[in-house]
Amino acid sequence: MKTFLFLLAVTLSTAAPVHVDLVTVMKLAGANNDEIQLARVKHTETLAESKLAWQRFWPSLNLGVGYKRHDGNIQDVAGAIFDASKQQYTVGPSVLIDWAPGEIYYAALAAKQKALAAEQLAEKSRRDIVTQATGRYYDLLANEASVAIIEDDLRLTQDYEKQLAGAVTAGTAFRADLLRVKTQVSRARLAIRQEQEKRDLAAAALAETLRLPPQTELRPAKADLVPVRLNGKTGVATLLSQATQNRPEMKVASAVSTAAQLERDRARIAPLIPSVQAGYSFGGLGGGYNGQMGSFDDTQDMYIGLGWKVGPGGLFDRQRQVIANSREEATQLQAGQIKAAIGREVVEAAAKAQSAHDQIAINDEAVTAAEEMVKLAKERQASQLGVVLEYLLAREELTRARQSRVQSVTNFNKAQHELKRAVGR
Repeated sequence: MKTFLFLLAVTLSTAAPVHVDLVTVMKLAGANNDEIQLARVKHTETLAESKLAWQRFWPSLNLGVGYKRHDGNIQDVAGAIFDASKQQYTVGPSVLIDWAPGEIYYAALAAKQKALAAEQLAEKSRRDIVTQATGRYYDLLANEASVAIIEDDLRLTQDYEKQLAGAVTAGTAFRADLLRVKTQVSRARLAIRQEQEKRDLAAAALAETLRLPPQTELRPAKADLVPVRLNGKTGVATLLSQATQNRPEMKVASAVSTAAQLERDRARIAPLIPSVQAGYSFGGLGGGYNGQMGSFDDTQDMYIGLGWKVGPGGLFDRQRQVIANSREEATQLQAGQIKAAIGREVVEAAAKAQSAHDQIAINDEAVTAAEEMVKLAKERQASQLGVVLEYLLAREELTRARQSRVQSVTNFNKAQHELKRAVGR
């Protein structure tokens, strides 16, 4: 319901910013992206093909009416040629069977595995898009927080400018110090505009992922940015084990490998199983010499036969088996490559998350030190023991430390979601 109201607000809004939170972003990314829909359509197609493969076991039923006429020479069973004019007509259904049980069975099993692989590919697309959307949301949130930090610094610097302007008027401060503060104000305003530009670019990137109108001005519902731990303190070995079990790519590789094994069995075993051809028709048959439409009565025909195909696609087709074995081996090698890549992603995501966590602690220390620096510089300035430059440098250092902490928290939160995706959760 919340997502529906958000979409309604986007539709009705013109130039007003639309505020969005992380939960809404994740829901929209998982339901409103055409890449995910394309993967789902592919899964639906593959699933239908799997069901169709099993339906080939069913015989076909035909219902029809036929008319046949002959004029001129014809040959009888004994071989004699004579002239004849005759006609016949038939009415009734027929049941036809043309089975290659081995081929149909293994093809159906392989098609089922391909459908499972397509399902997992759709899930992989969904998770990738959601992770991309969360990353872009955190970028937007970081830019918004950075704007707030610089705006706070600008407000304090402007207040200080007013105080210093009064002191210059009273003759207790130098005009050069006032000009230095004015320069700092201009620098802060320039930084705000640059961060606003970054925020607008991040909003456009997020709107693209969410498939919202490109002109939508997205803003985070809250400007605060706090670390969010999603994975707990789990060892890398445990994370690797979870990724091997849960990642859609591993399930895709398993399904593709199983399908290749079935195709190998199909090439080896299916030709040994005879094909079945059978038919049964019943109804009415009538006719006679041309011009006669009588003699209509019941008629039935039935036939059944077994056979083996020899050559390409059948018995003694060695190359077919070689191709099937090669494809099976290729799928096993690809599964190994996928597993190695997943292992690397898990290790990298865990390393990024730990590094970002440590950087947050370091930045906290830097912020605390910078706040103390600003406090001391302000006290020294008030007692005329310091200079204006010292206070400005202290405030600049505090702003830089606060921005660095925002970036560390952003990197940590993004790494948490990347690690969650890497382990398949």
